Amino acid sequence: MTAEEARRQIIESASGLQGAAATFEQTPLARLSEAMMTSGSEGRTVSPWGKALTSGLGAVLDTTGGNFNYDASTGVYVWNPDTQAWRQERPADSLILRFPESPDAPSNNATFTLSRYETRSVPILGSTEEVPTRVGASLSVDSTEVFALDLKDVSFLLGIPQSFSLDVTANPLAFTTSLKRGQNGTFQYEDRFRNDGQPVTATTATVDLSPDGAEGAGSTLGRVEGTTQVGQDLAIRYTADVGTPSAFEDASADEISDRVSVDVLLQGNQVATLRYDGSAEQVIVEYTDGTTEPLSDLLREIGVSGGAS
Repeated sequence: MTAEEARRQIIESASGLQGAAATFEQTPLARLSEAMMTSGSEGRTVSPWGKALTSGLGAVLDTTGGNFNYDASTGVYVWNPDTQAWRQERPADSLILRFPESPDAPSNNATFTLSRYETRSVPILGSTEEVPTRVGASLSVDSTEVFALDLKDVSFLLGIPQSFSLDVTANPLAFTTSLKRGQNGTFQYEDRFRNDGQPVTATTATVDLSPDGAEGAGSTLGRVEGTTQVGQDLAIRYTADVGTPSAFEDASADEISDRVSVDVLLQGNQVATLRYDGSAEQVIVEYTDGTTEPLSDLLREIGVSGGAS
């Protein structure tokens, strides 16, 4: 297959990504996100309205000691556009925020609910951090749920994640991901992204910790291998012998290539590989006929914003 043919089929096979992005732009969650942001000479930043909403929370939420105290922050809070401040309407078992979906909305028609929030003190890089282990949250607009998040089954061992399960929905989009520990230091990672029930992407990966990492004596990884399916026909298959996190910091392009293998497949047939070009400091797509191009160019055609380098 020529590079031109492979490139065309890759772009067509990844069209679901653009479709999902277009779907998200039509959701109430996207409209709220747009109202929270503004565009300027320095790019997108929080809008004055969004900044007022978020900064005002500091007056009603308990962050004693620098950490969010959920139990001390529960209650129903409503936004007053005249005073530009939140006020507590009544006590509650959950944290409930009622506010307008946009600066022009005539009423507090959006409701964010944090129904569950649990944390655990975890040692990370020499310090102790409060890491969420159970979170349940939702957002409704005009009494219709438009976003939900469910995080659970989070566990750590000596600062290393051992398991988690996360479900996120922004109807009709749905994303699920999980990490489970197997035997002998092996972990299984999976995720699924769907648009109105149709698969957009799906990943299955296996991570093997080295003996040192498995016993907690260091943060050494062994081998990572997996496949990300995009649509029905496109798949990215990868393997990496990682070692210590610093292994790639001073590695040459050849050393990186020796450690990492990324293949692009169409209907199970390899049509390209990805490799790092040290002289250009970017990732290159190399098709089976020898033609090459920057990965960022291909991603731009697919519609992935920002590309890659």
